[in-house]
Amino acid sequence: MIKFFRKIRYDLMNRNKTAKYLKYAIGEIVLVVIGILIALQLNIQKEDAQEKIVTEELLIGIQADLKLEAERIDYLIAYYSTIMEGVQHIILFQQGKANYSNEELGQYFLNAFEYRKFSKFNTNYQTLYGSGLLQKIKDNSIPEAIISYYSRQFLEWSLEVYQQKAGSFNFNQSSTFVPLDKLRTSTNYQSIPNYRLELKNTFETDFKTFVKEPEVLNFLVGLLHQSALVFDNLSTYKASNLVLSKRIENYLNQ
Repeated sequence: MIKFFRKIRYDLMNRNKTAKYLKYAIGEIVLVVIGILIALQLNIQKEDAQEKIVTEELLIGIQADLKLEAERIDYLIAYYSTIMEGVQHIILFQQGKANYSNEELGQYFLNAFEYRKFSKFNTNYQTLYGSGLLQKIKDNSIPEAIISYYSRQFLEWSLEVYQQKAGSFNFNQSSTFVPLDKLRTSTNYQSIPNYRLELKNTFETDFKTFVKEPEVLNFLVGLLHQSALVFDNLSTYKASNLVLSKRIENYLNQ
């Protein structure tokens, strides 16, 4: 094809047909430019198609992350519900409205110090955001919803505050609490033989007396107030999790 065009050029030049040669040369340049533009357009379409595939794969990954987060939230709701039910049992005992054994009260009380954290599963989000593909999604509401969701920290903060409140209790203020009771309810301490710690099968602390101390009551009431915020944030976060997952699903199904 190139030889064919070259032959035409030489023909026109040899026959001194300058005007026709110039027209032909311009036409050839136009054809070359059109060819380049077509090639660029095809390349752009190919890149757009590849970016779309990668974007959809990462959005599917975000959906999977959201599912894991929802499961974690369900676990935390159940976990903190058990703890708070125990705290409420202690308060009922303090008010003389219920009766529990020393072991039950001890377990209810020490469970309040066992907290769990929450962290987002955001690997796919970070990859999508860092690649710049998130901003290329045509539906602007999707990137905005995703960024808004992963920017929220209120659930993490409320759990951290709970942890701080739980860790603020000073066991040293009470001479009636036996420190080894706190160890007994935790791990099995496989690296340290239990006989060296002289741990017993039952609590040595008289929790029926201990939980009636004013500082214990104030501590438990404070935890209940904080737990209400935790539960509210867990529910709010779970709802926003499901909404975002549904929006991504609808976008992918378009």
